Amino acid sequence: MLITIDFLALNETLKKIDIIIEIMIHELGEKLVKCDLNCEGINNNPKLGIIPRCLIQENRNGKNSCIVVGLNPGKCKNKEREYYLMKGIKFDSLSEYFFESNLNNRPYFKRTRDLITLLGFDGNILWTELAKCECLGKNGKIPIQTLRVCINRFLRKEVELFKCSTIFALGNVAFDFCALSFPNHFIVGLPHPSGSYGDFNKLKKKVISNPKHFTDNISETKDIHSNYRAVHLSKI
Repeated sequence: MLITIDFLALNETLKKIDIIIEIMIHELGEKLVKCDLNCEGINNNPKLGIIPRCLIQENRNGKNSCIVVGLNPGKCKNKEREYYLMKGIKFDSLSEYFFESNLNNRPYFKRTRDLITLLGFDGNILWTELAKCECLGKNGKIPIQTLRVCINRFLRKEVELFKCSTIFALGNVAFDFCALSFPNHFIVGLPHPSGSYGDFNKLKKKVISNPKHFTDNISETKDIHSNYRAVHLSKI
């Protein structure tokens, strides 16, 4: 029996699913920006425009989507804080600032986007972090307990909602947490894109010089026992 597929109807159904997912991420984002836990080691002060942030869905035309996970957001500049105070403490303010201020093209995001696109991930990107708040003090460190709380409160739900199998983890801490927290996803570790040792740029040059080597390797998302792999791209 010949089975026919209505690809137009299928495409419309997939678009509706994407819209539903985006709405659900938006609802989670509203809870995020209003989180009042004030965990140890972080700064969360909405009265000054310092809020939980770094959950952005960037829609692109390709089909191969992924999640990008960092450690936590850097210090919020005065301009960004003023924007949130003017626009209101809401999830839409995060997305609007990300694109209107050209934050999406600052080195952290542009370098990462360029590299994962070289690796064949040309679709939507969910930009997120282990912890959603900036550190206290000048060179603060996020306590393990704070990471645990934020991952369980937000990141796990984000990963469940955003339907893709690959997570790019930026830096060793993000890689370790993602590798242990998400066994049903392929985890690819990348150096921090704005790290001081230049490891990210060195890796990008290797990918540009031999892209097939890297794309072939990361196409093998599972090991010989059919478990999802967790690999550092630099060690492939």
